[in-house]
Amino acid sequence: MHILCYIKNMKNNDIILDKNYIEQFAQPINPLYSQNVFNYVCEKFDFALKDIIKKSPVVSDYDFKMVNECATQTETQSSSLDIFLSIKSPKLEMSVLKLNKNLFKKFFNKLKIAYYESKREKQEKKRREKNKLNDDNNNIMLKKTDFSYDKYNINDFKKELLQNLVKYFSNETILYTTDYGITLESKSELGMTVNVYIVIENGKMYRIFNSSNFKLTSIDFGQRFANFEVKNYETNYNYQKAVRLFNSLFVNLMNYSLNQIYIESLLYNCPNKLFEGSTYEMFLKIFNYITIESNLNCKSITNENINVLNDNLVKINIYDFNKFLKILASLL
Repeated sequence: MHILCYIKNMKNNDIILDKNYIEQFAQPINPLYSQNVFNYVCEKFDFALKDIIKKSPVVSDYDFKMVNECATQTETQSSSLDIFLSIKSPKLEMSVLKLNKNLFKKFFNKLKIAYYESKREKQEKKRREKNKLNDDNNNIMLKKTDFSYDKYNINDFKKELLQNLVKYFSNETILYTTDYGITLESKSELGMTVNVYIVIENGKMYRIFNSSNFKLTSIDFGQRFANFEVKNYETNYNYQKAVRLFNSLFVNLMNYSLNQIYIESLLYNCPNKLFEGSTYEMFLKIFNYITIESNLNCKSITNENINVLNDNLVKINIYDFNKFLKILASLL
């Protein structure tokens, strides 16, 4: 039972978040599920990418990486699967610079993207309606667009990738472009929302393209995954359990997902001794610690030399998080 349902079924003076509920929220979701979805989606993208490369080698190499809570097996029932499609392509990276040189071209491309999105949504709706009436129409796809590889840019790459992907997924899956990549939604074929971000690999860093402002933003996970593993080992794997627990509590109380870098950093800064004892005892000790300890003393898990609030990967409403802590306190 979700905690919100639990609250609604209790009288105000009887609301208690006991150890049984804490234990339930700390339990892992089947990690093989998100891994299987990841493998399935990557296979389809691999097919679509090879279709593009056969026509023109605009991408010299590519790779896939899970980056959100699914990557650390701390996901909740509400989690999406976030994937970085990391590409190596000097041509596409150069296309971003060219797009930024001409303001009129920026505006024109925004109009083109909006037009393409509107047209694609109408075509997708029409295609689904036809499929319901006639099984012979199962293979109806988006109208093909011919791309000129002489003037090919990163927006063209995203649109062509979407166009190729349609034939590799069932009619139950809805695919559409976003500012940062491609999103897939399907209850039957995937069982969860999948966000694929198109990023350009730049050494150990990634550069993500935003089609709304035609900019590449650098993303550096730094020591995040290495520090996560070390902390998890030092706490007998209770660090992972604690991150998952706070993820579950937050999404059920606040109705949206908690920024992973923030919660991982917050718990990373907790002394290892707080992770000892039963799950409920661990939760109480950590909860008391983070309600007292200031964010000013919290190092980022990606880089211990910076404060978590100065990490450009941290987007969080501190007011909401403090509200979350107050609600938790009222339930204990």
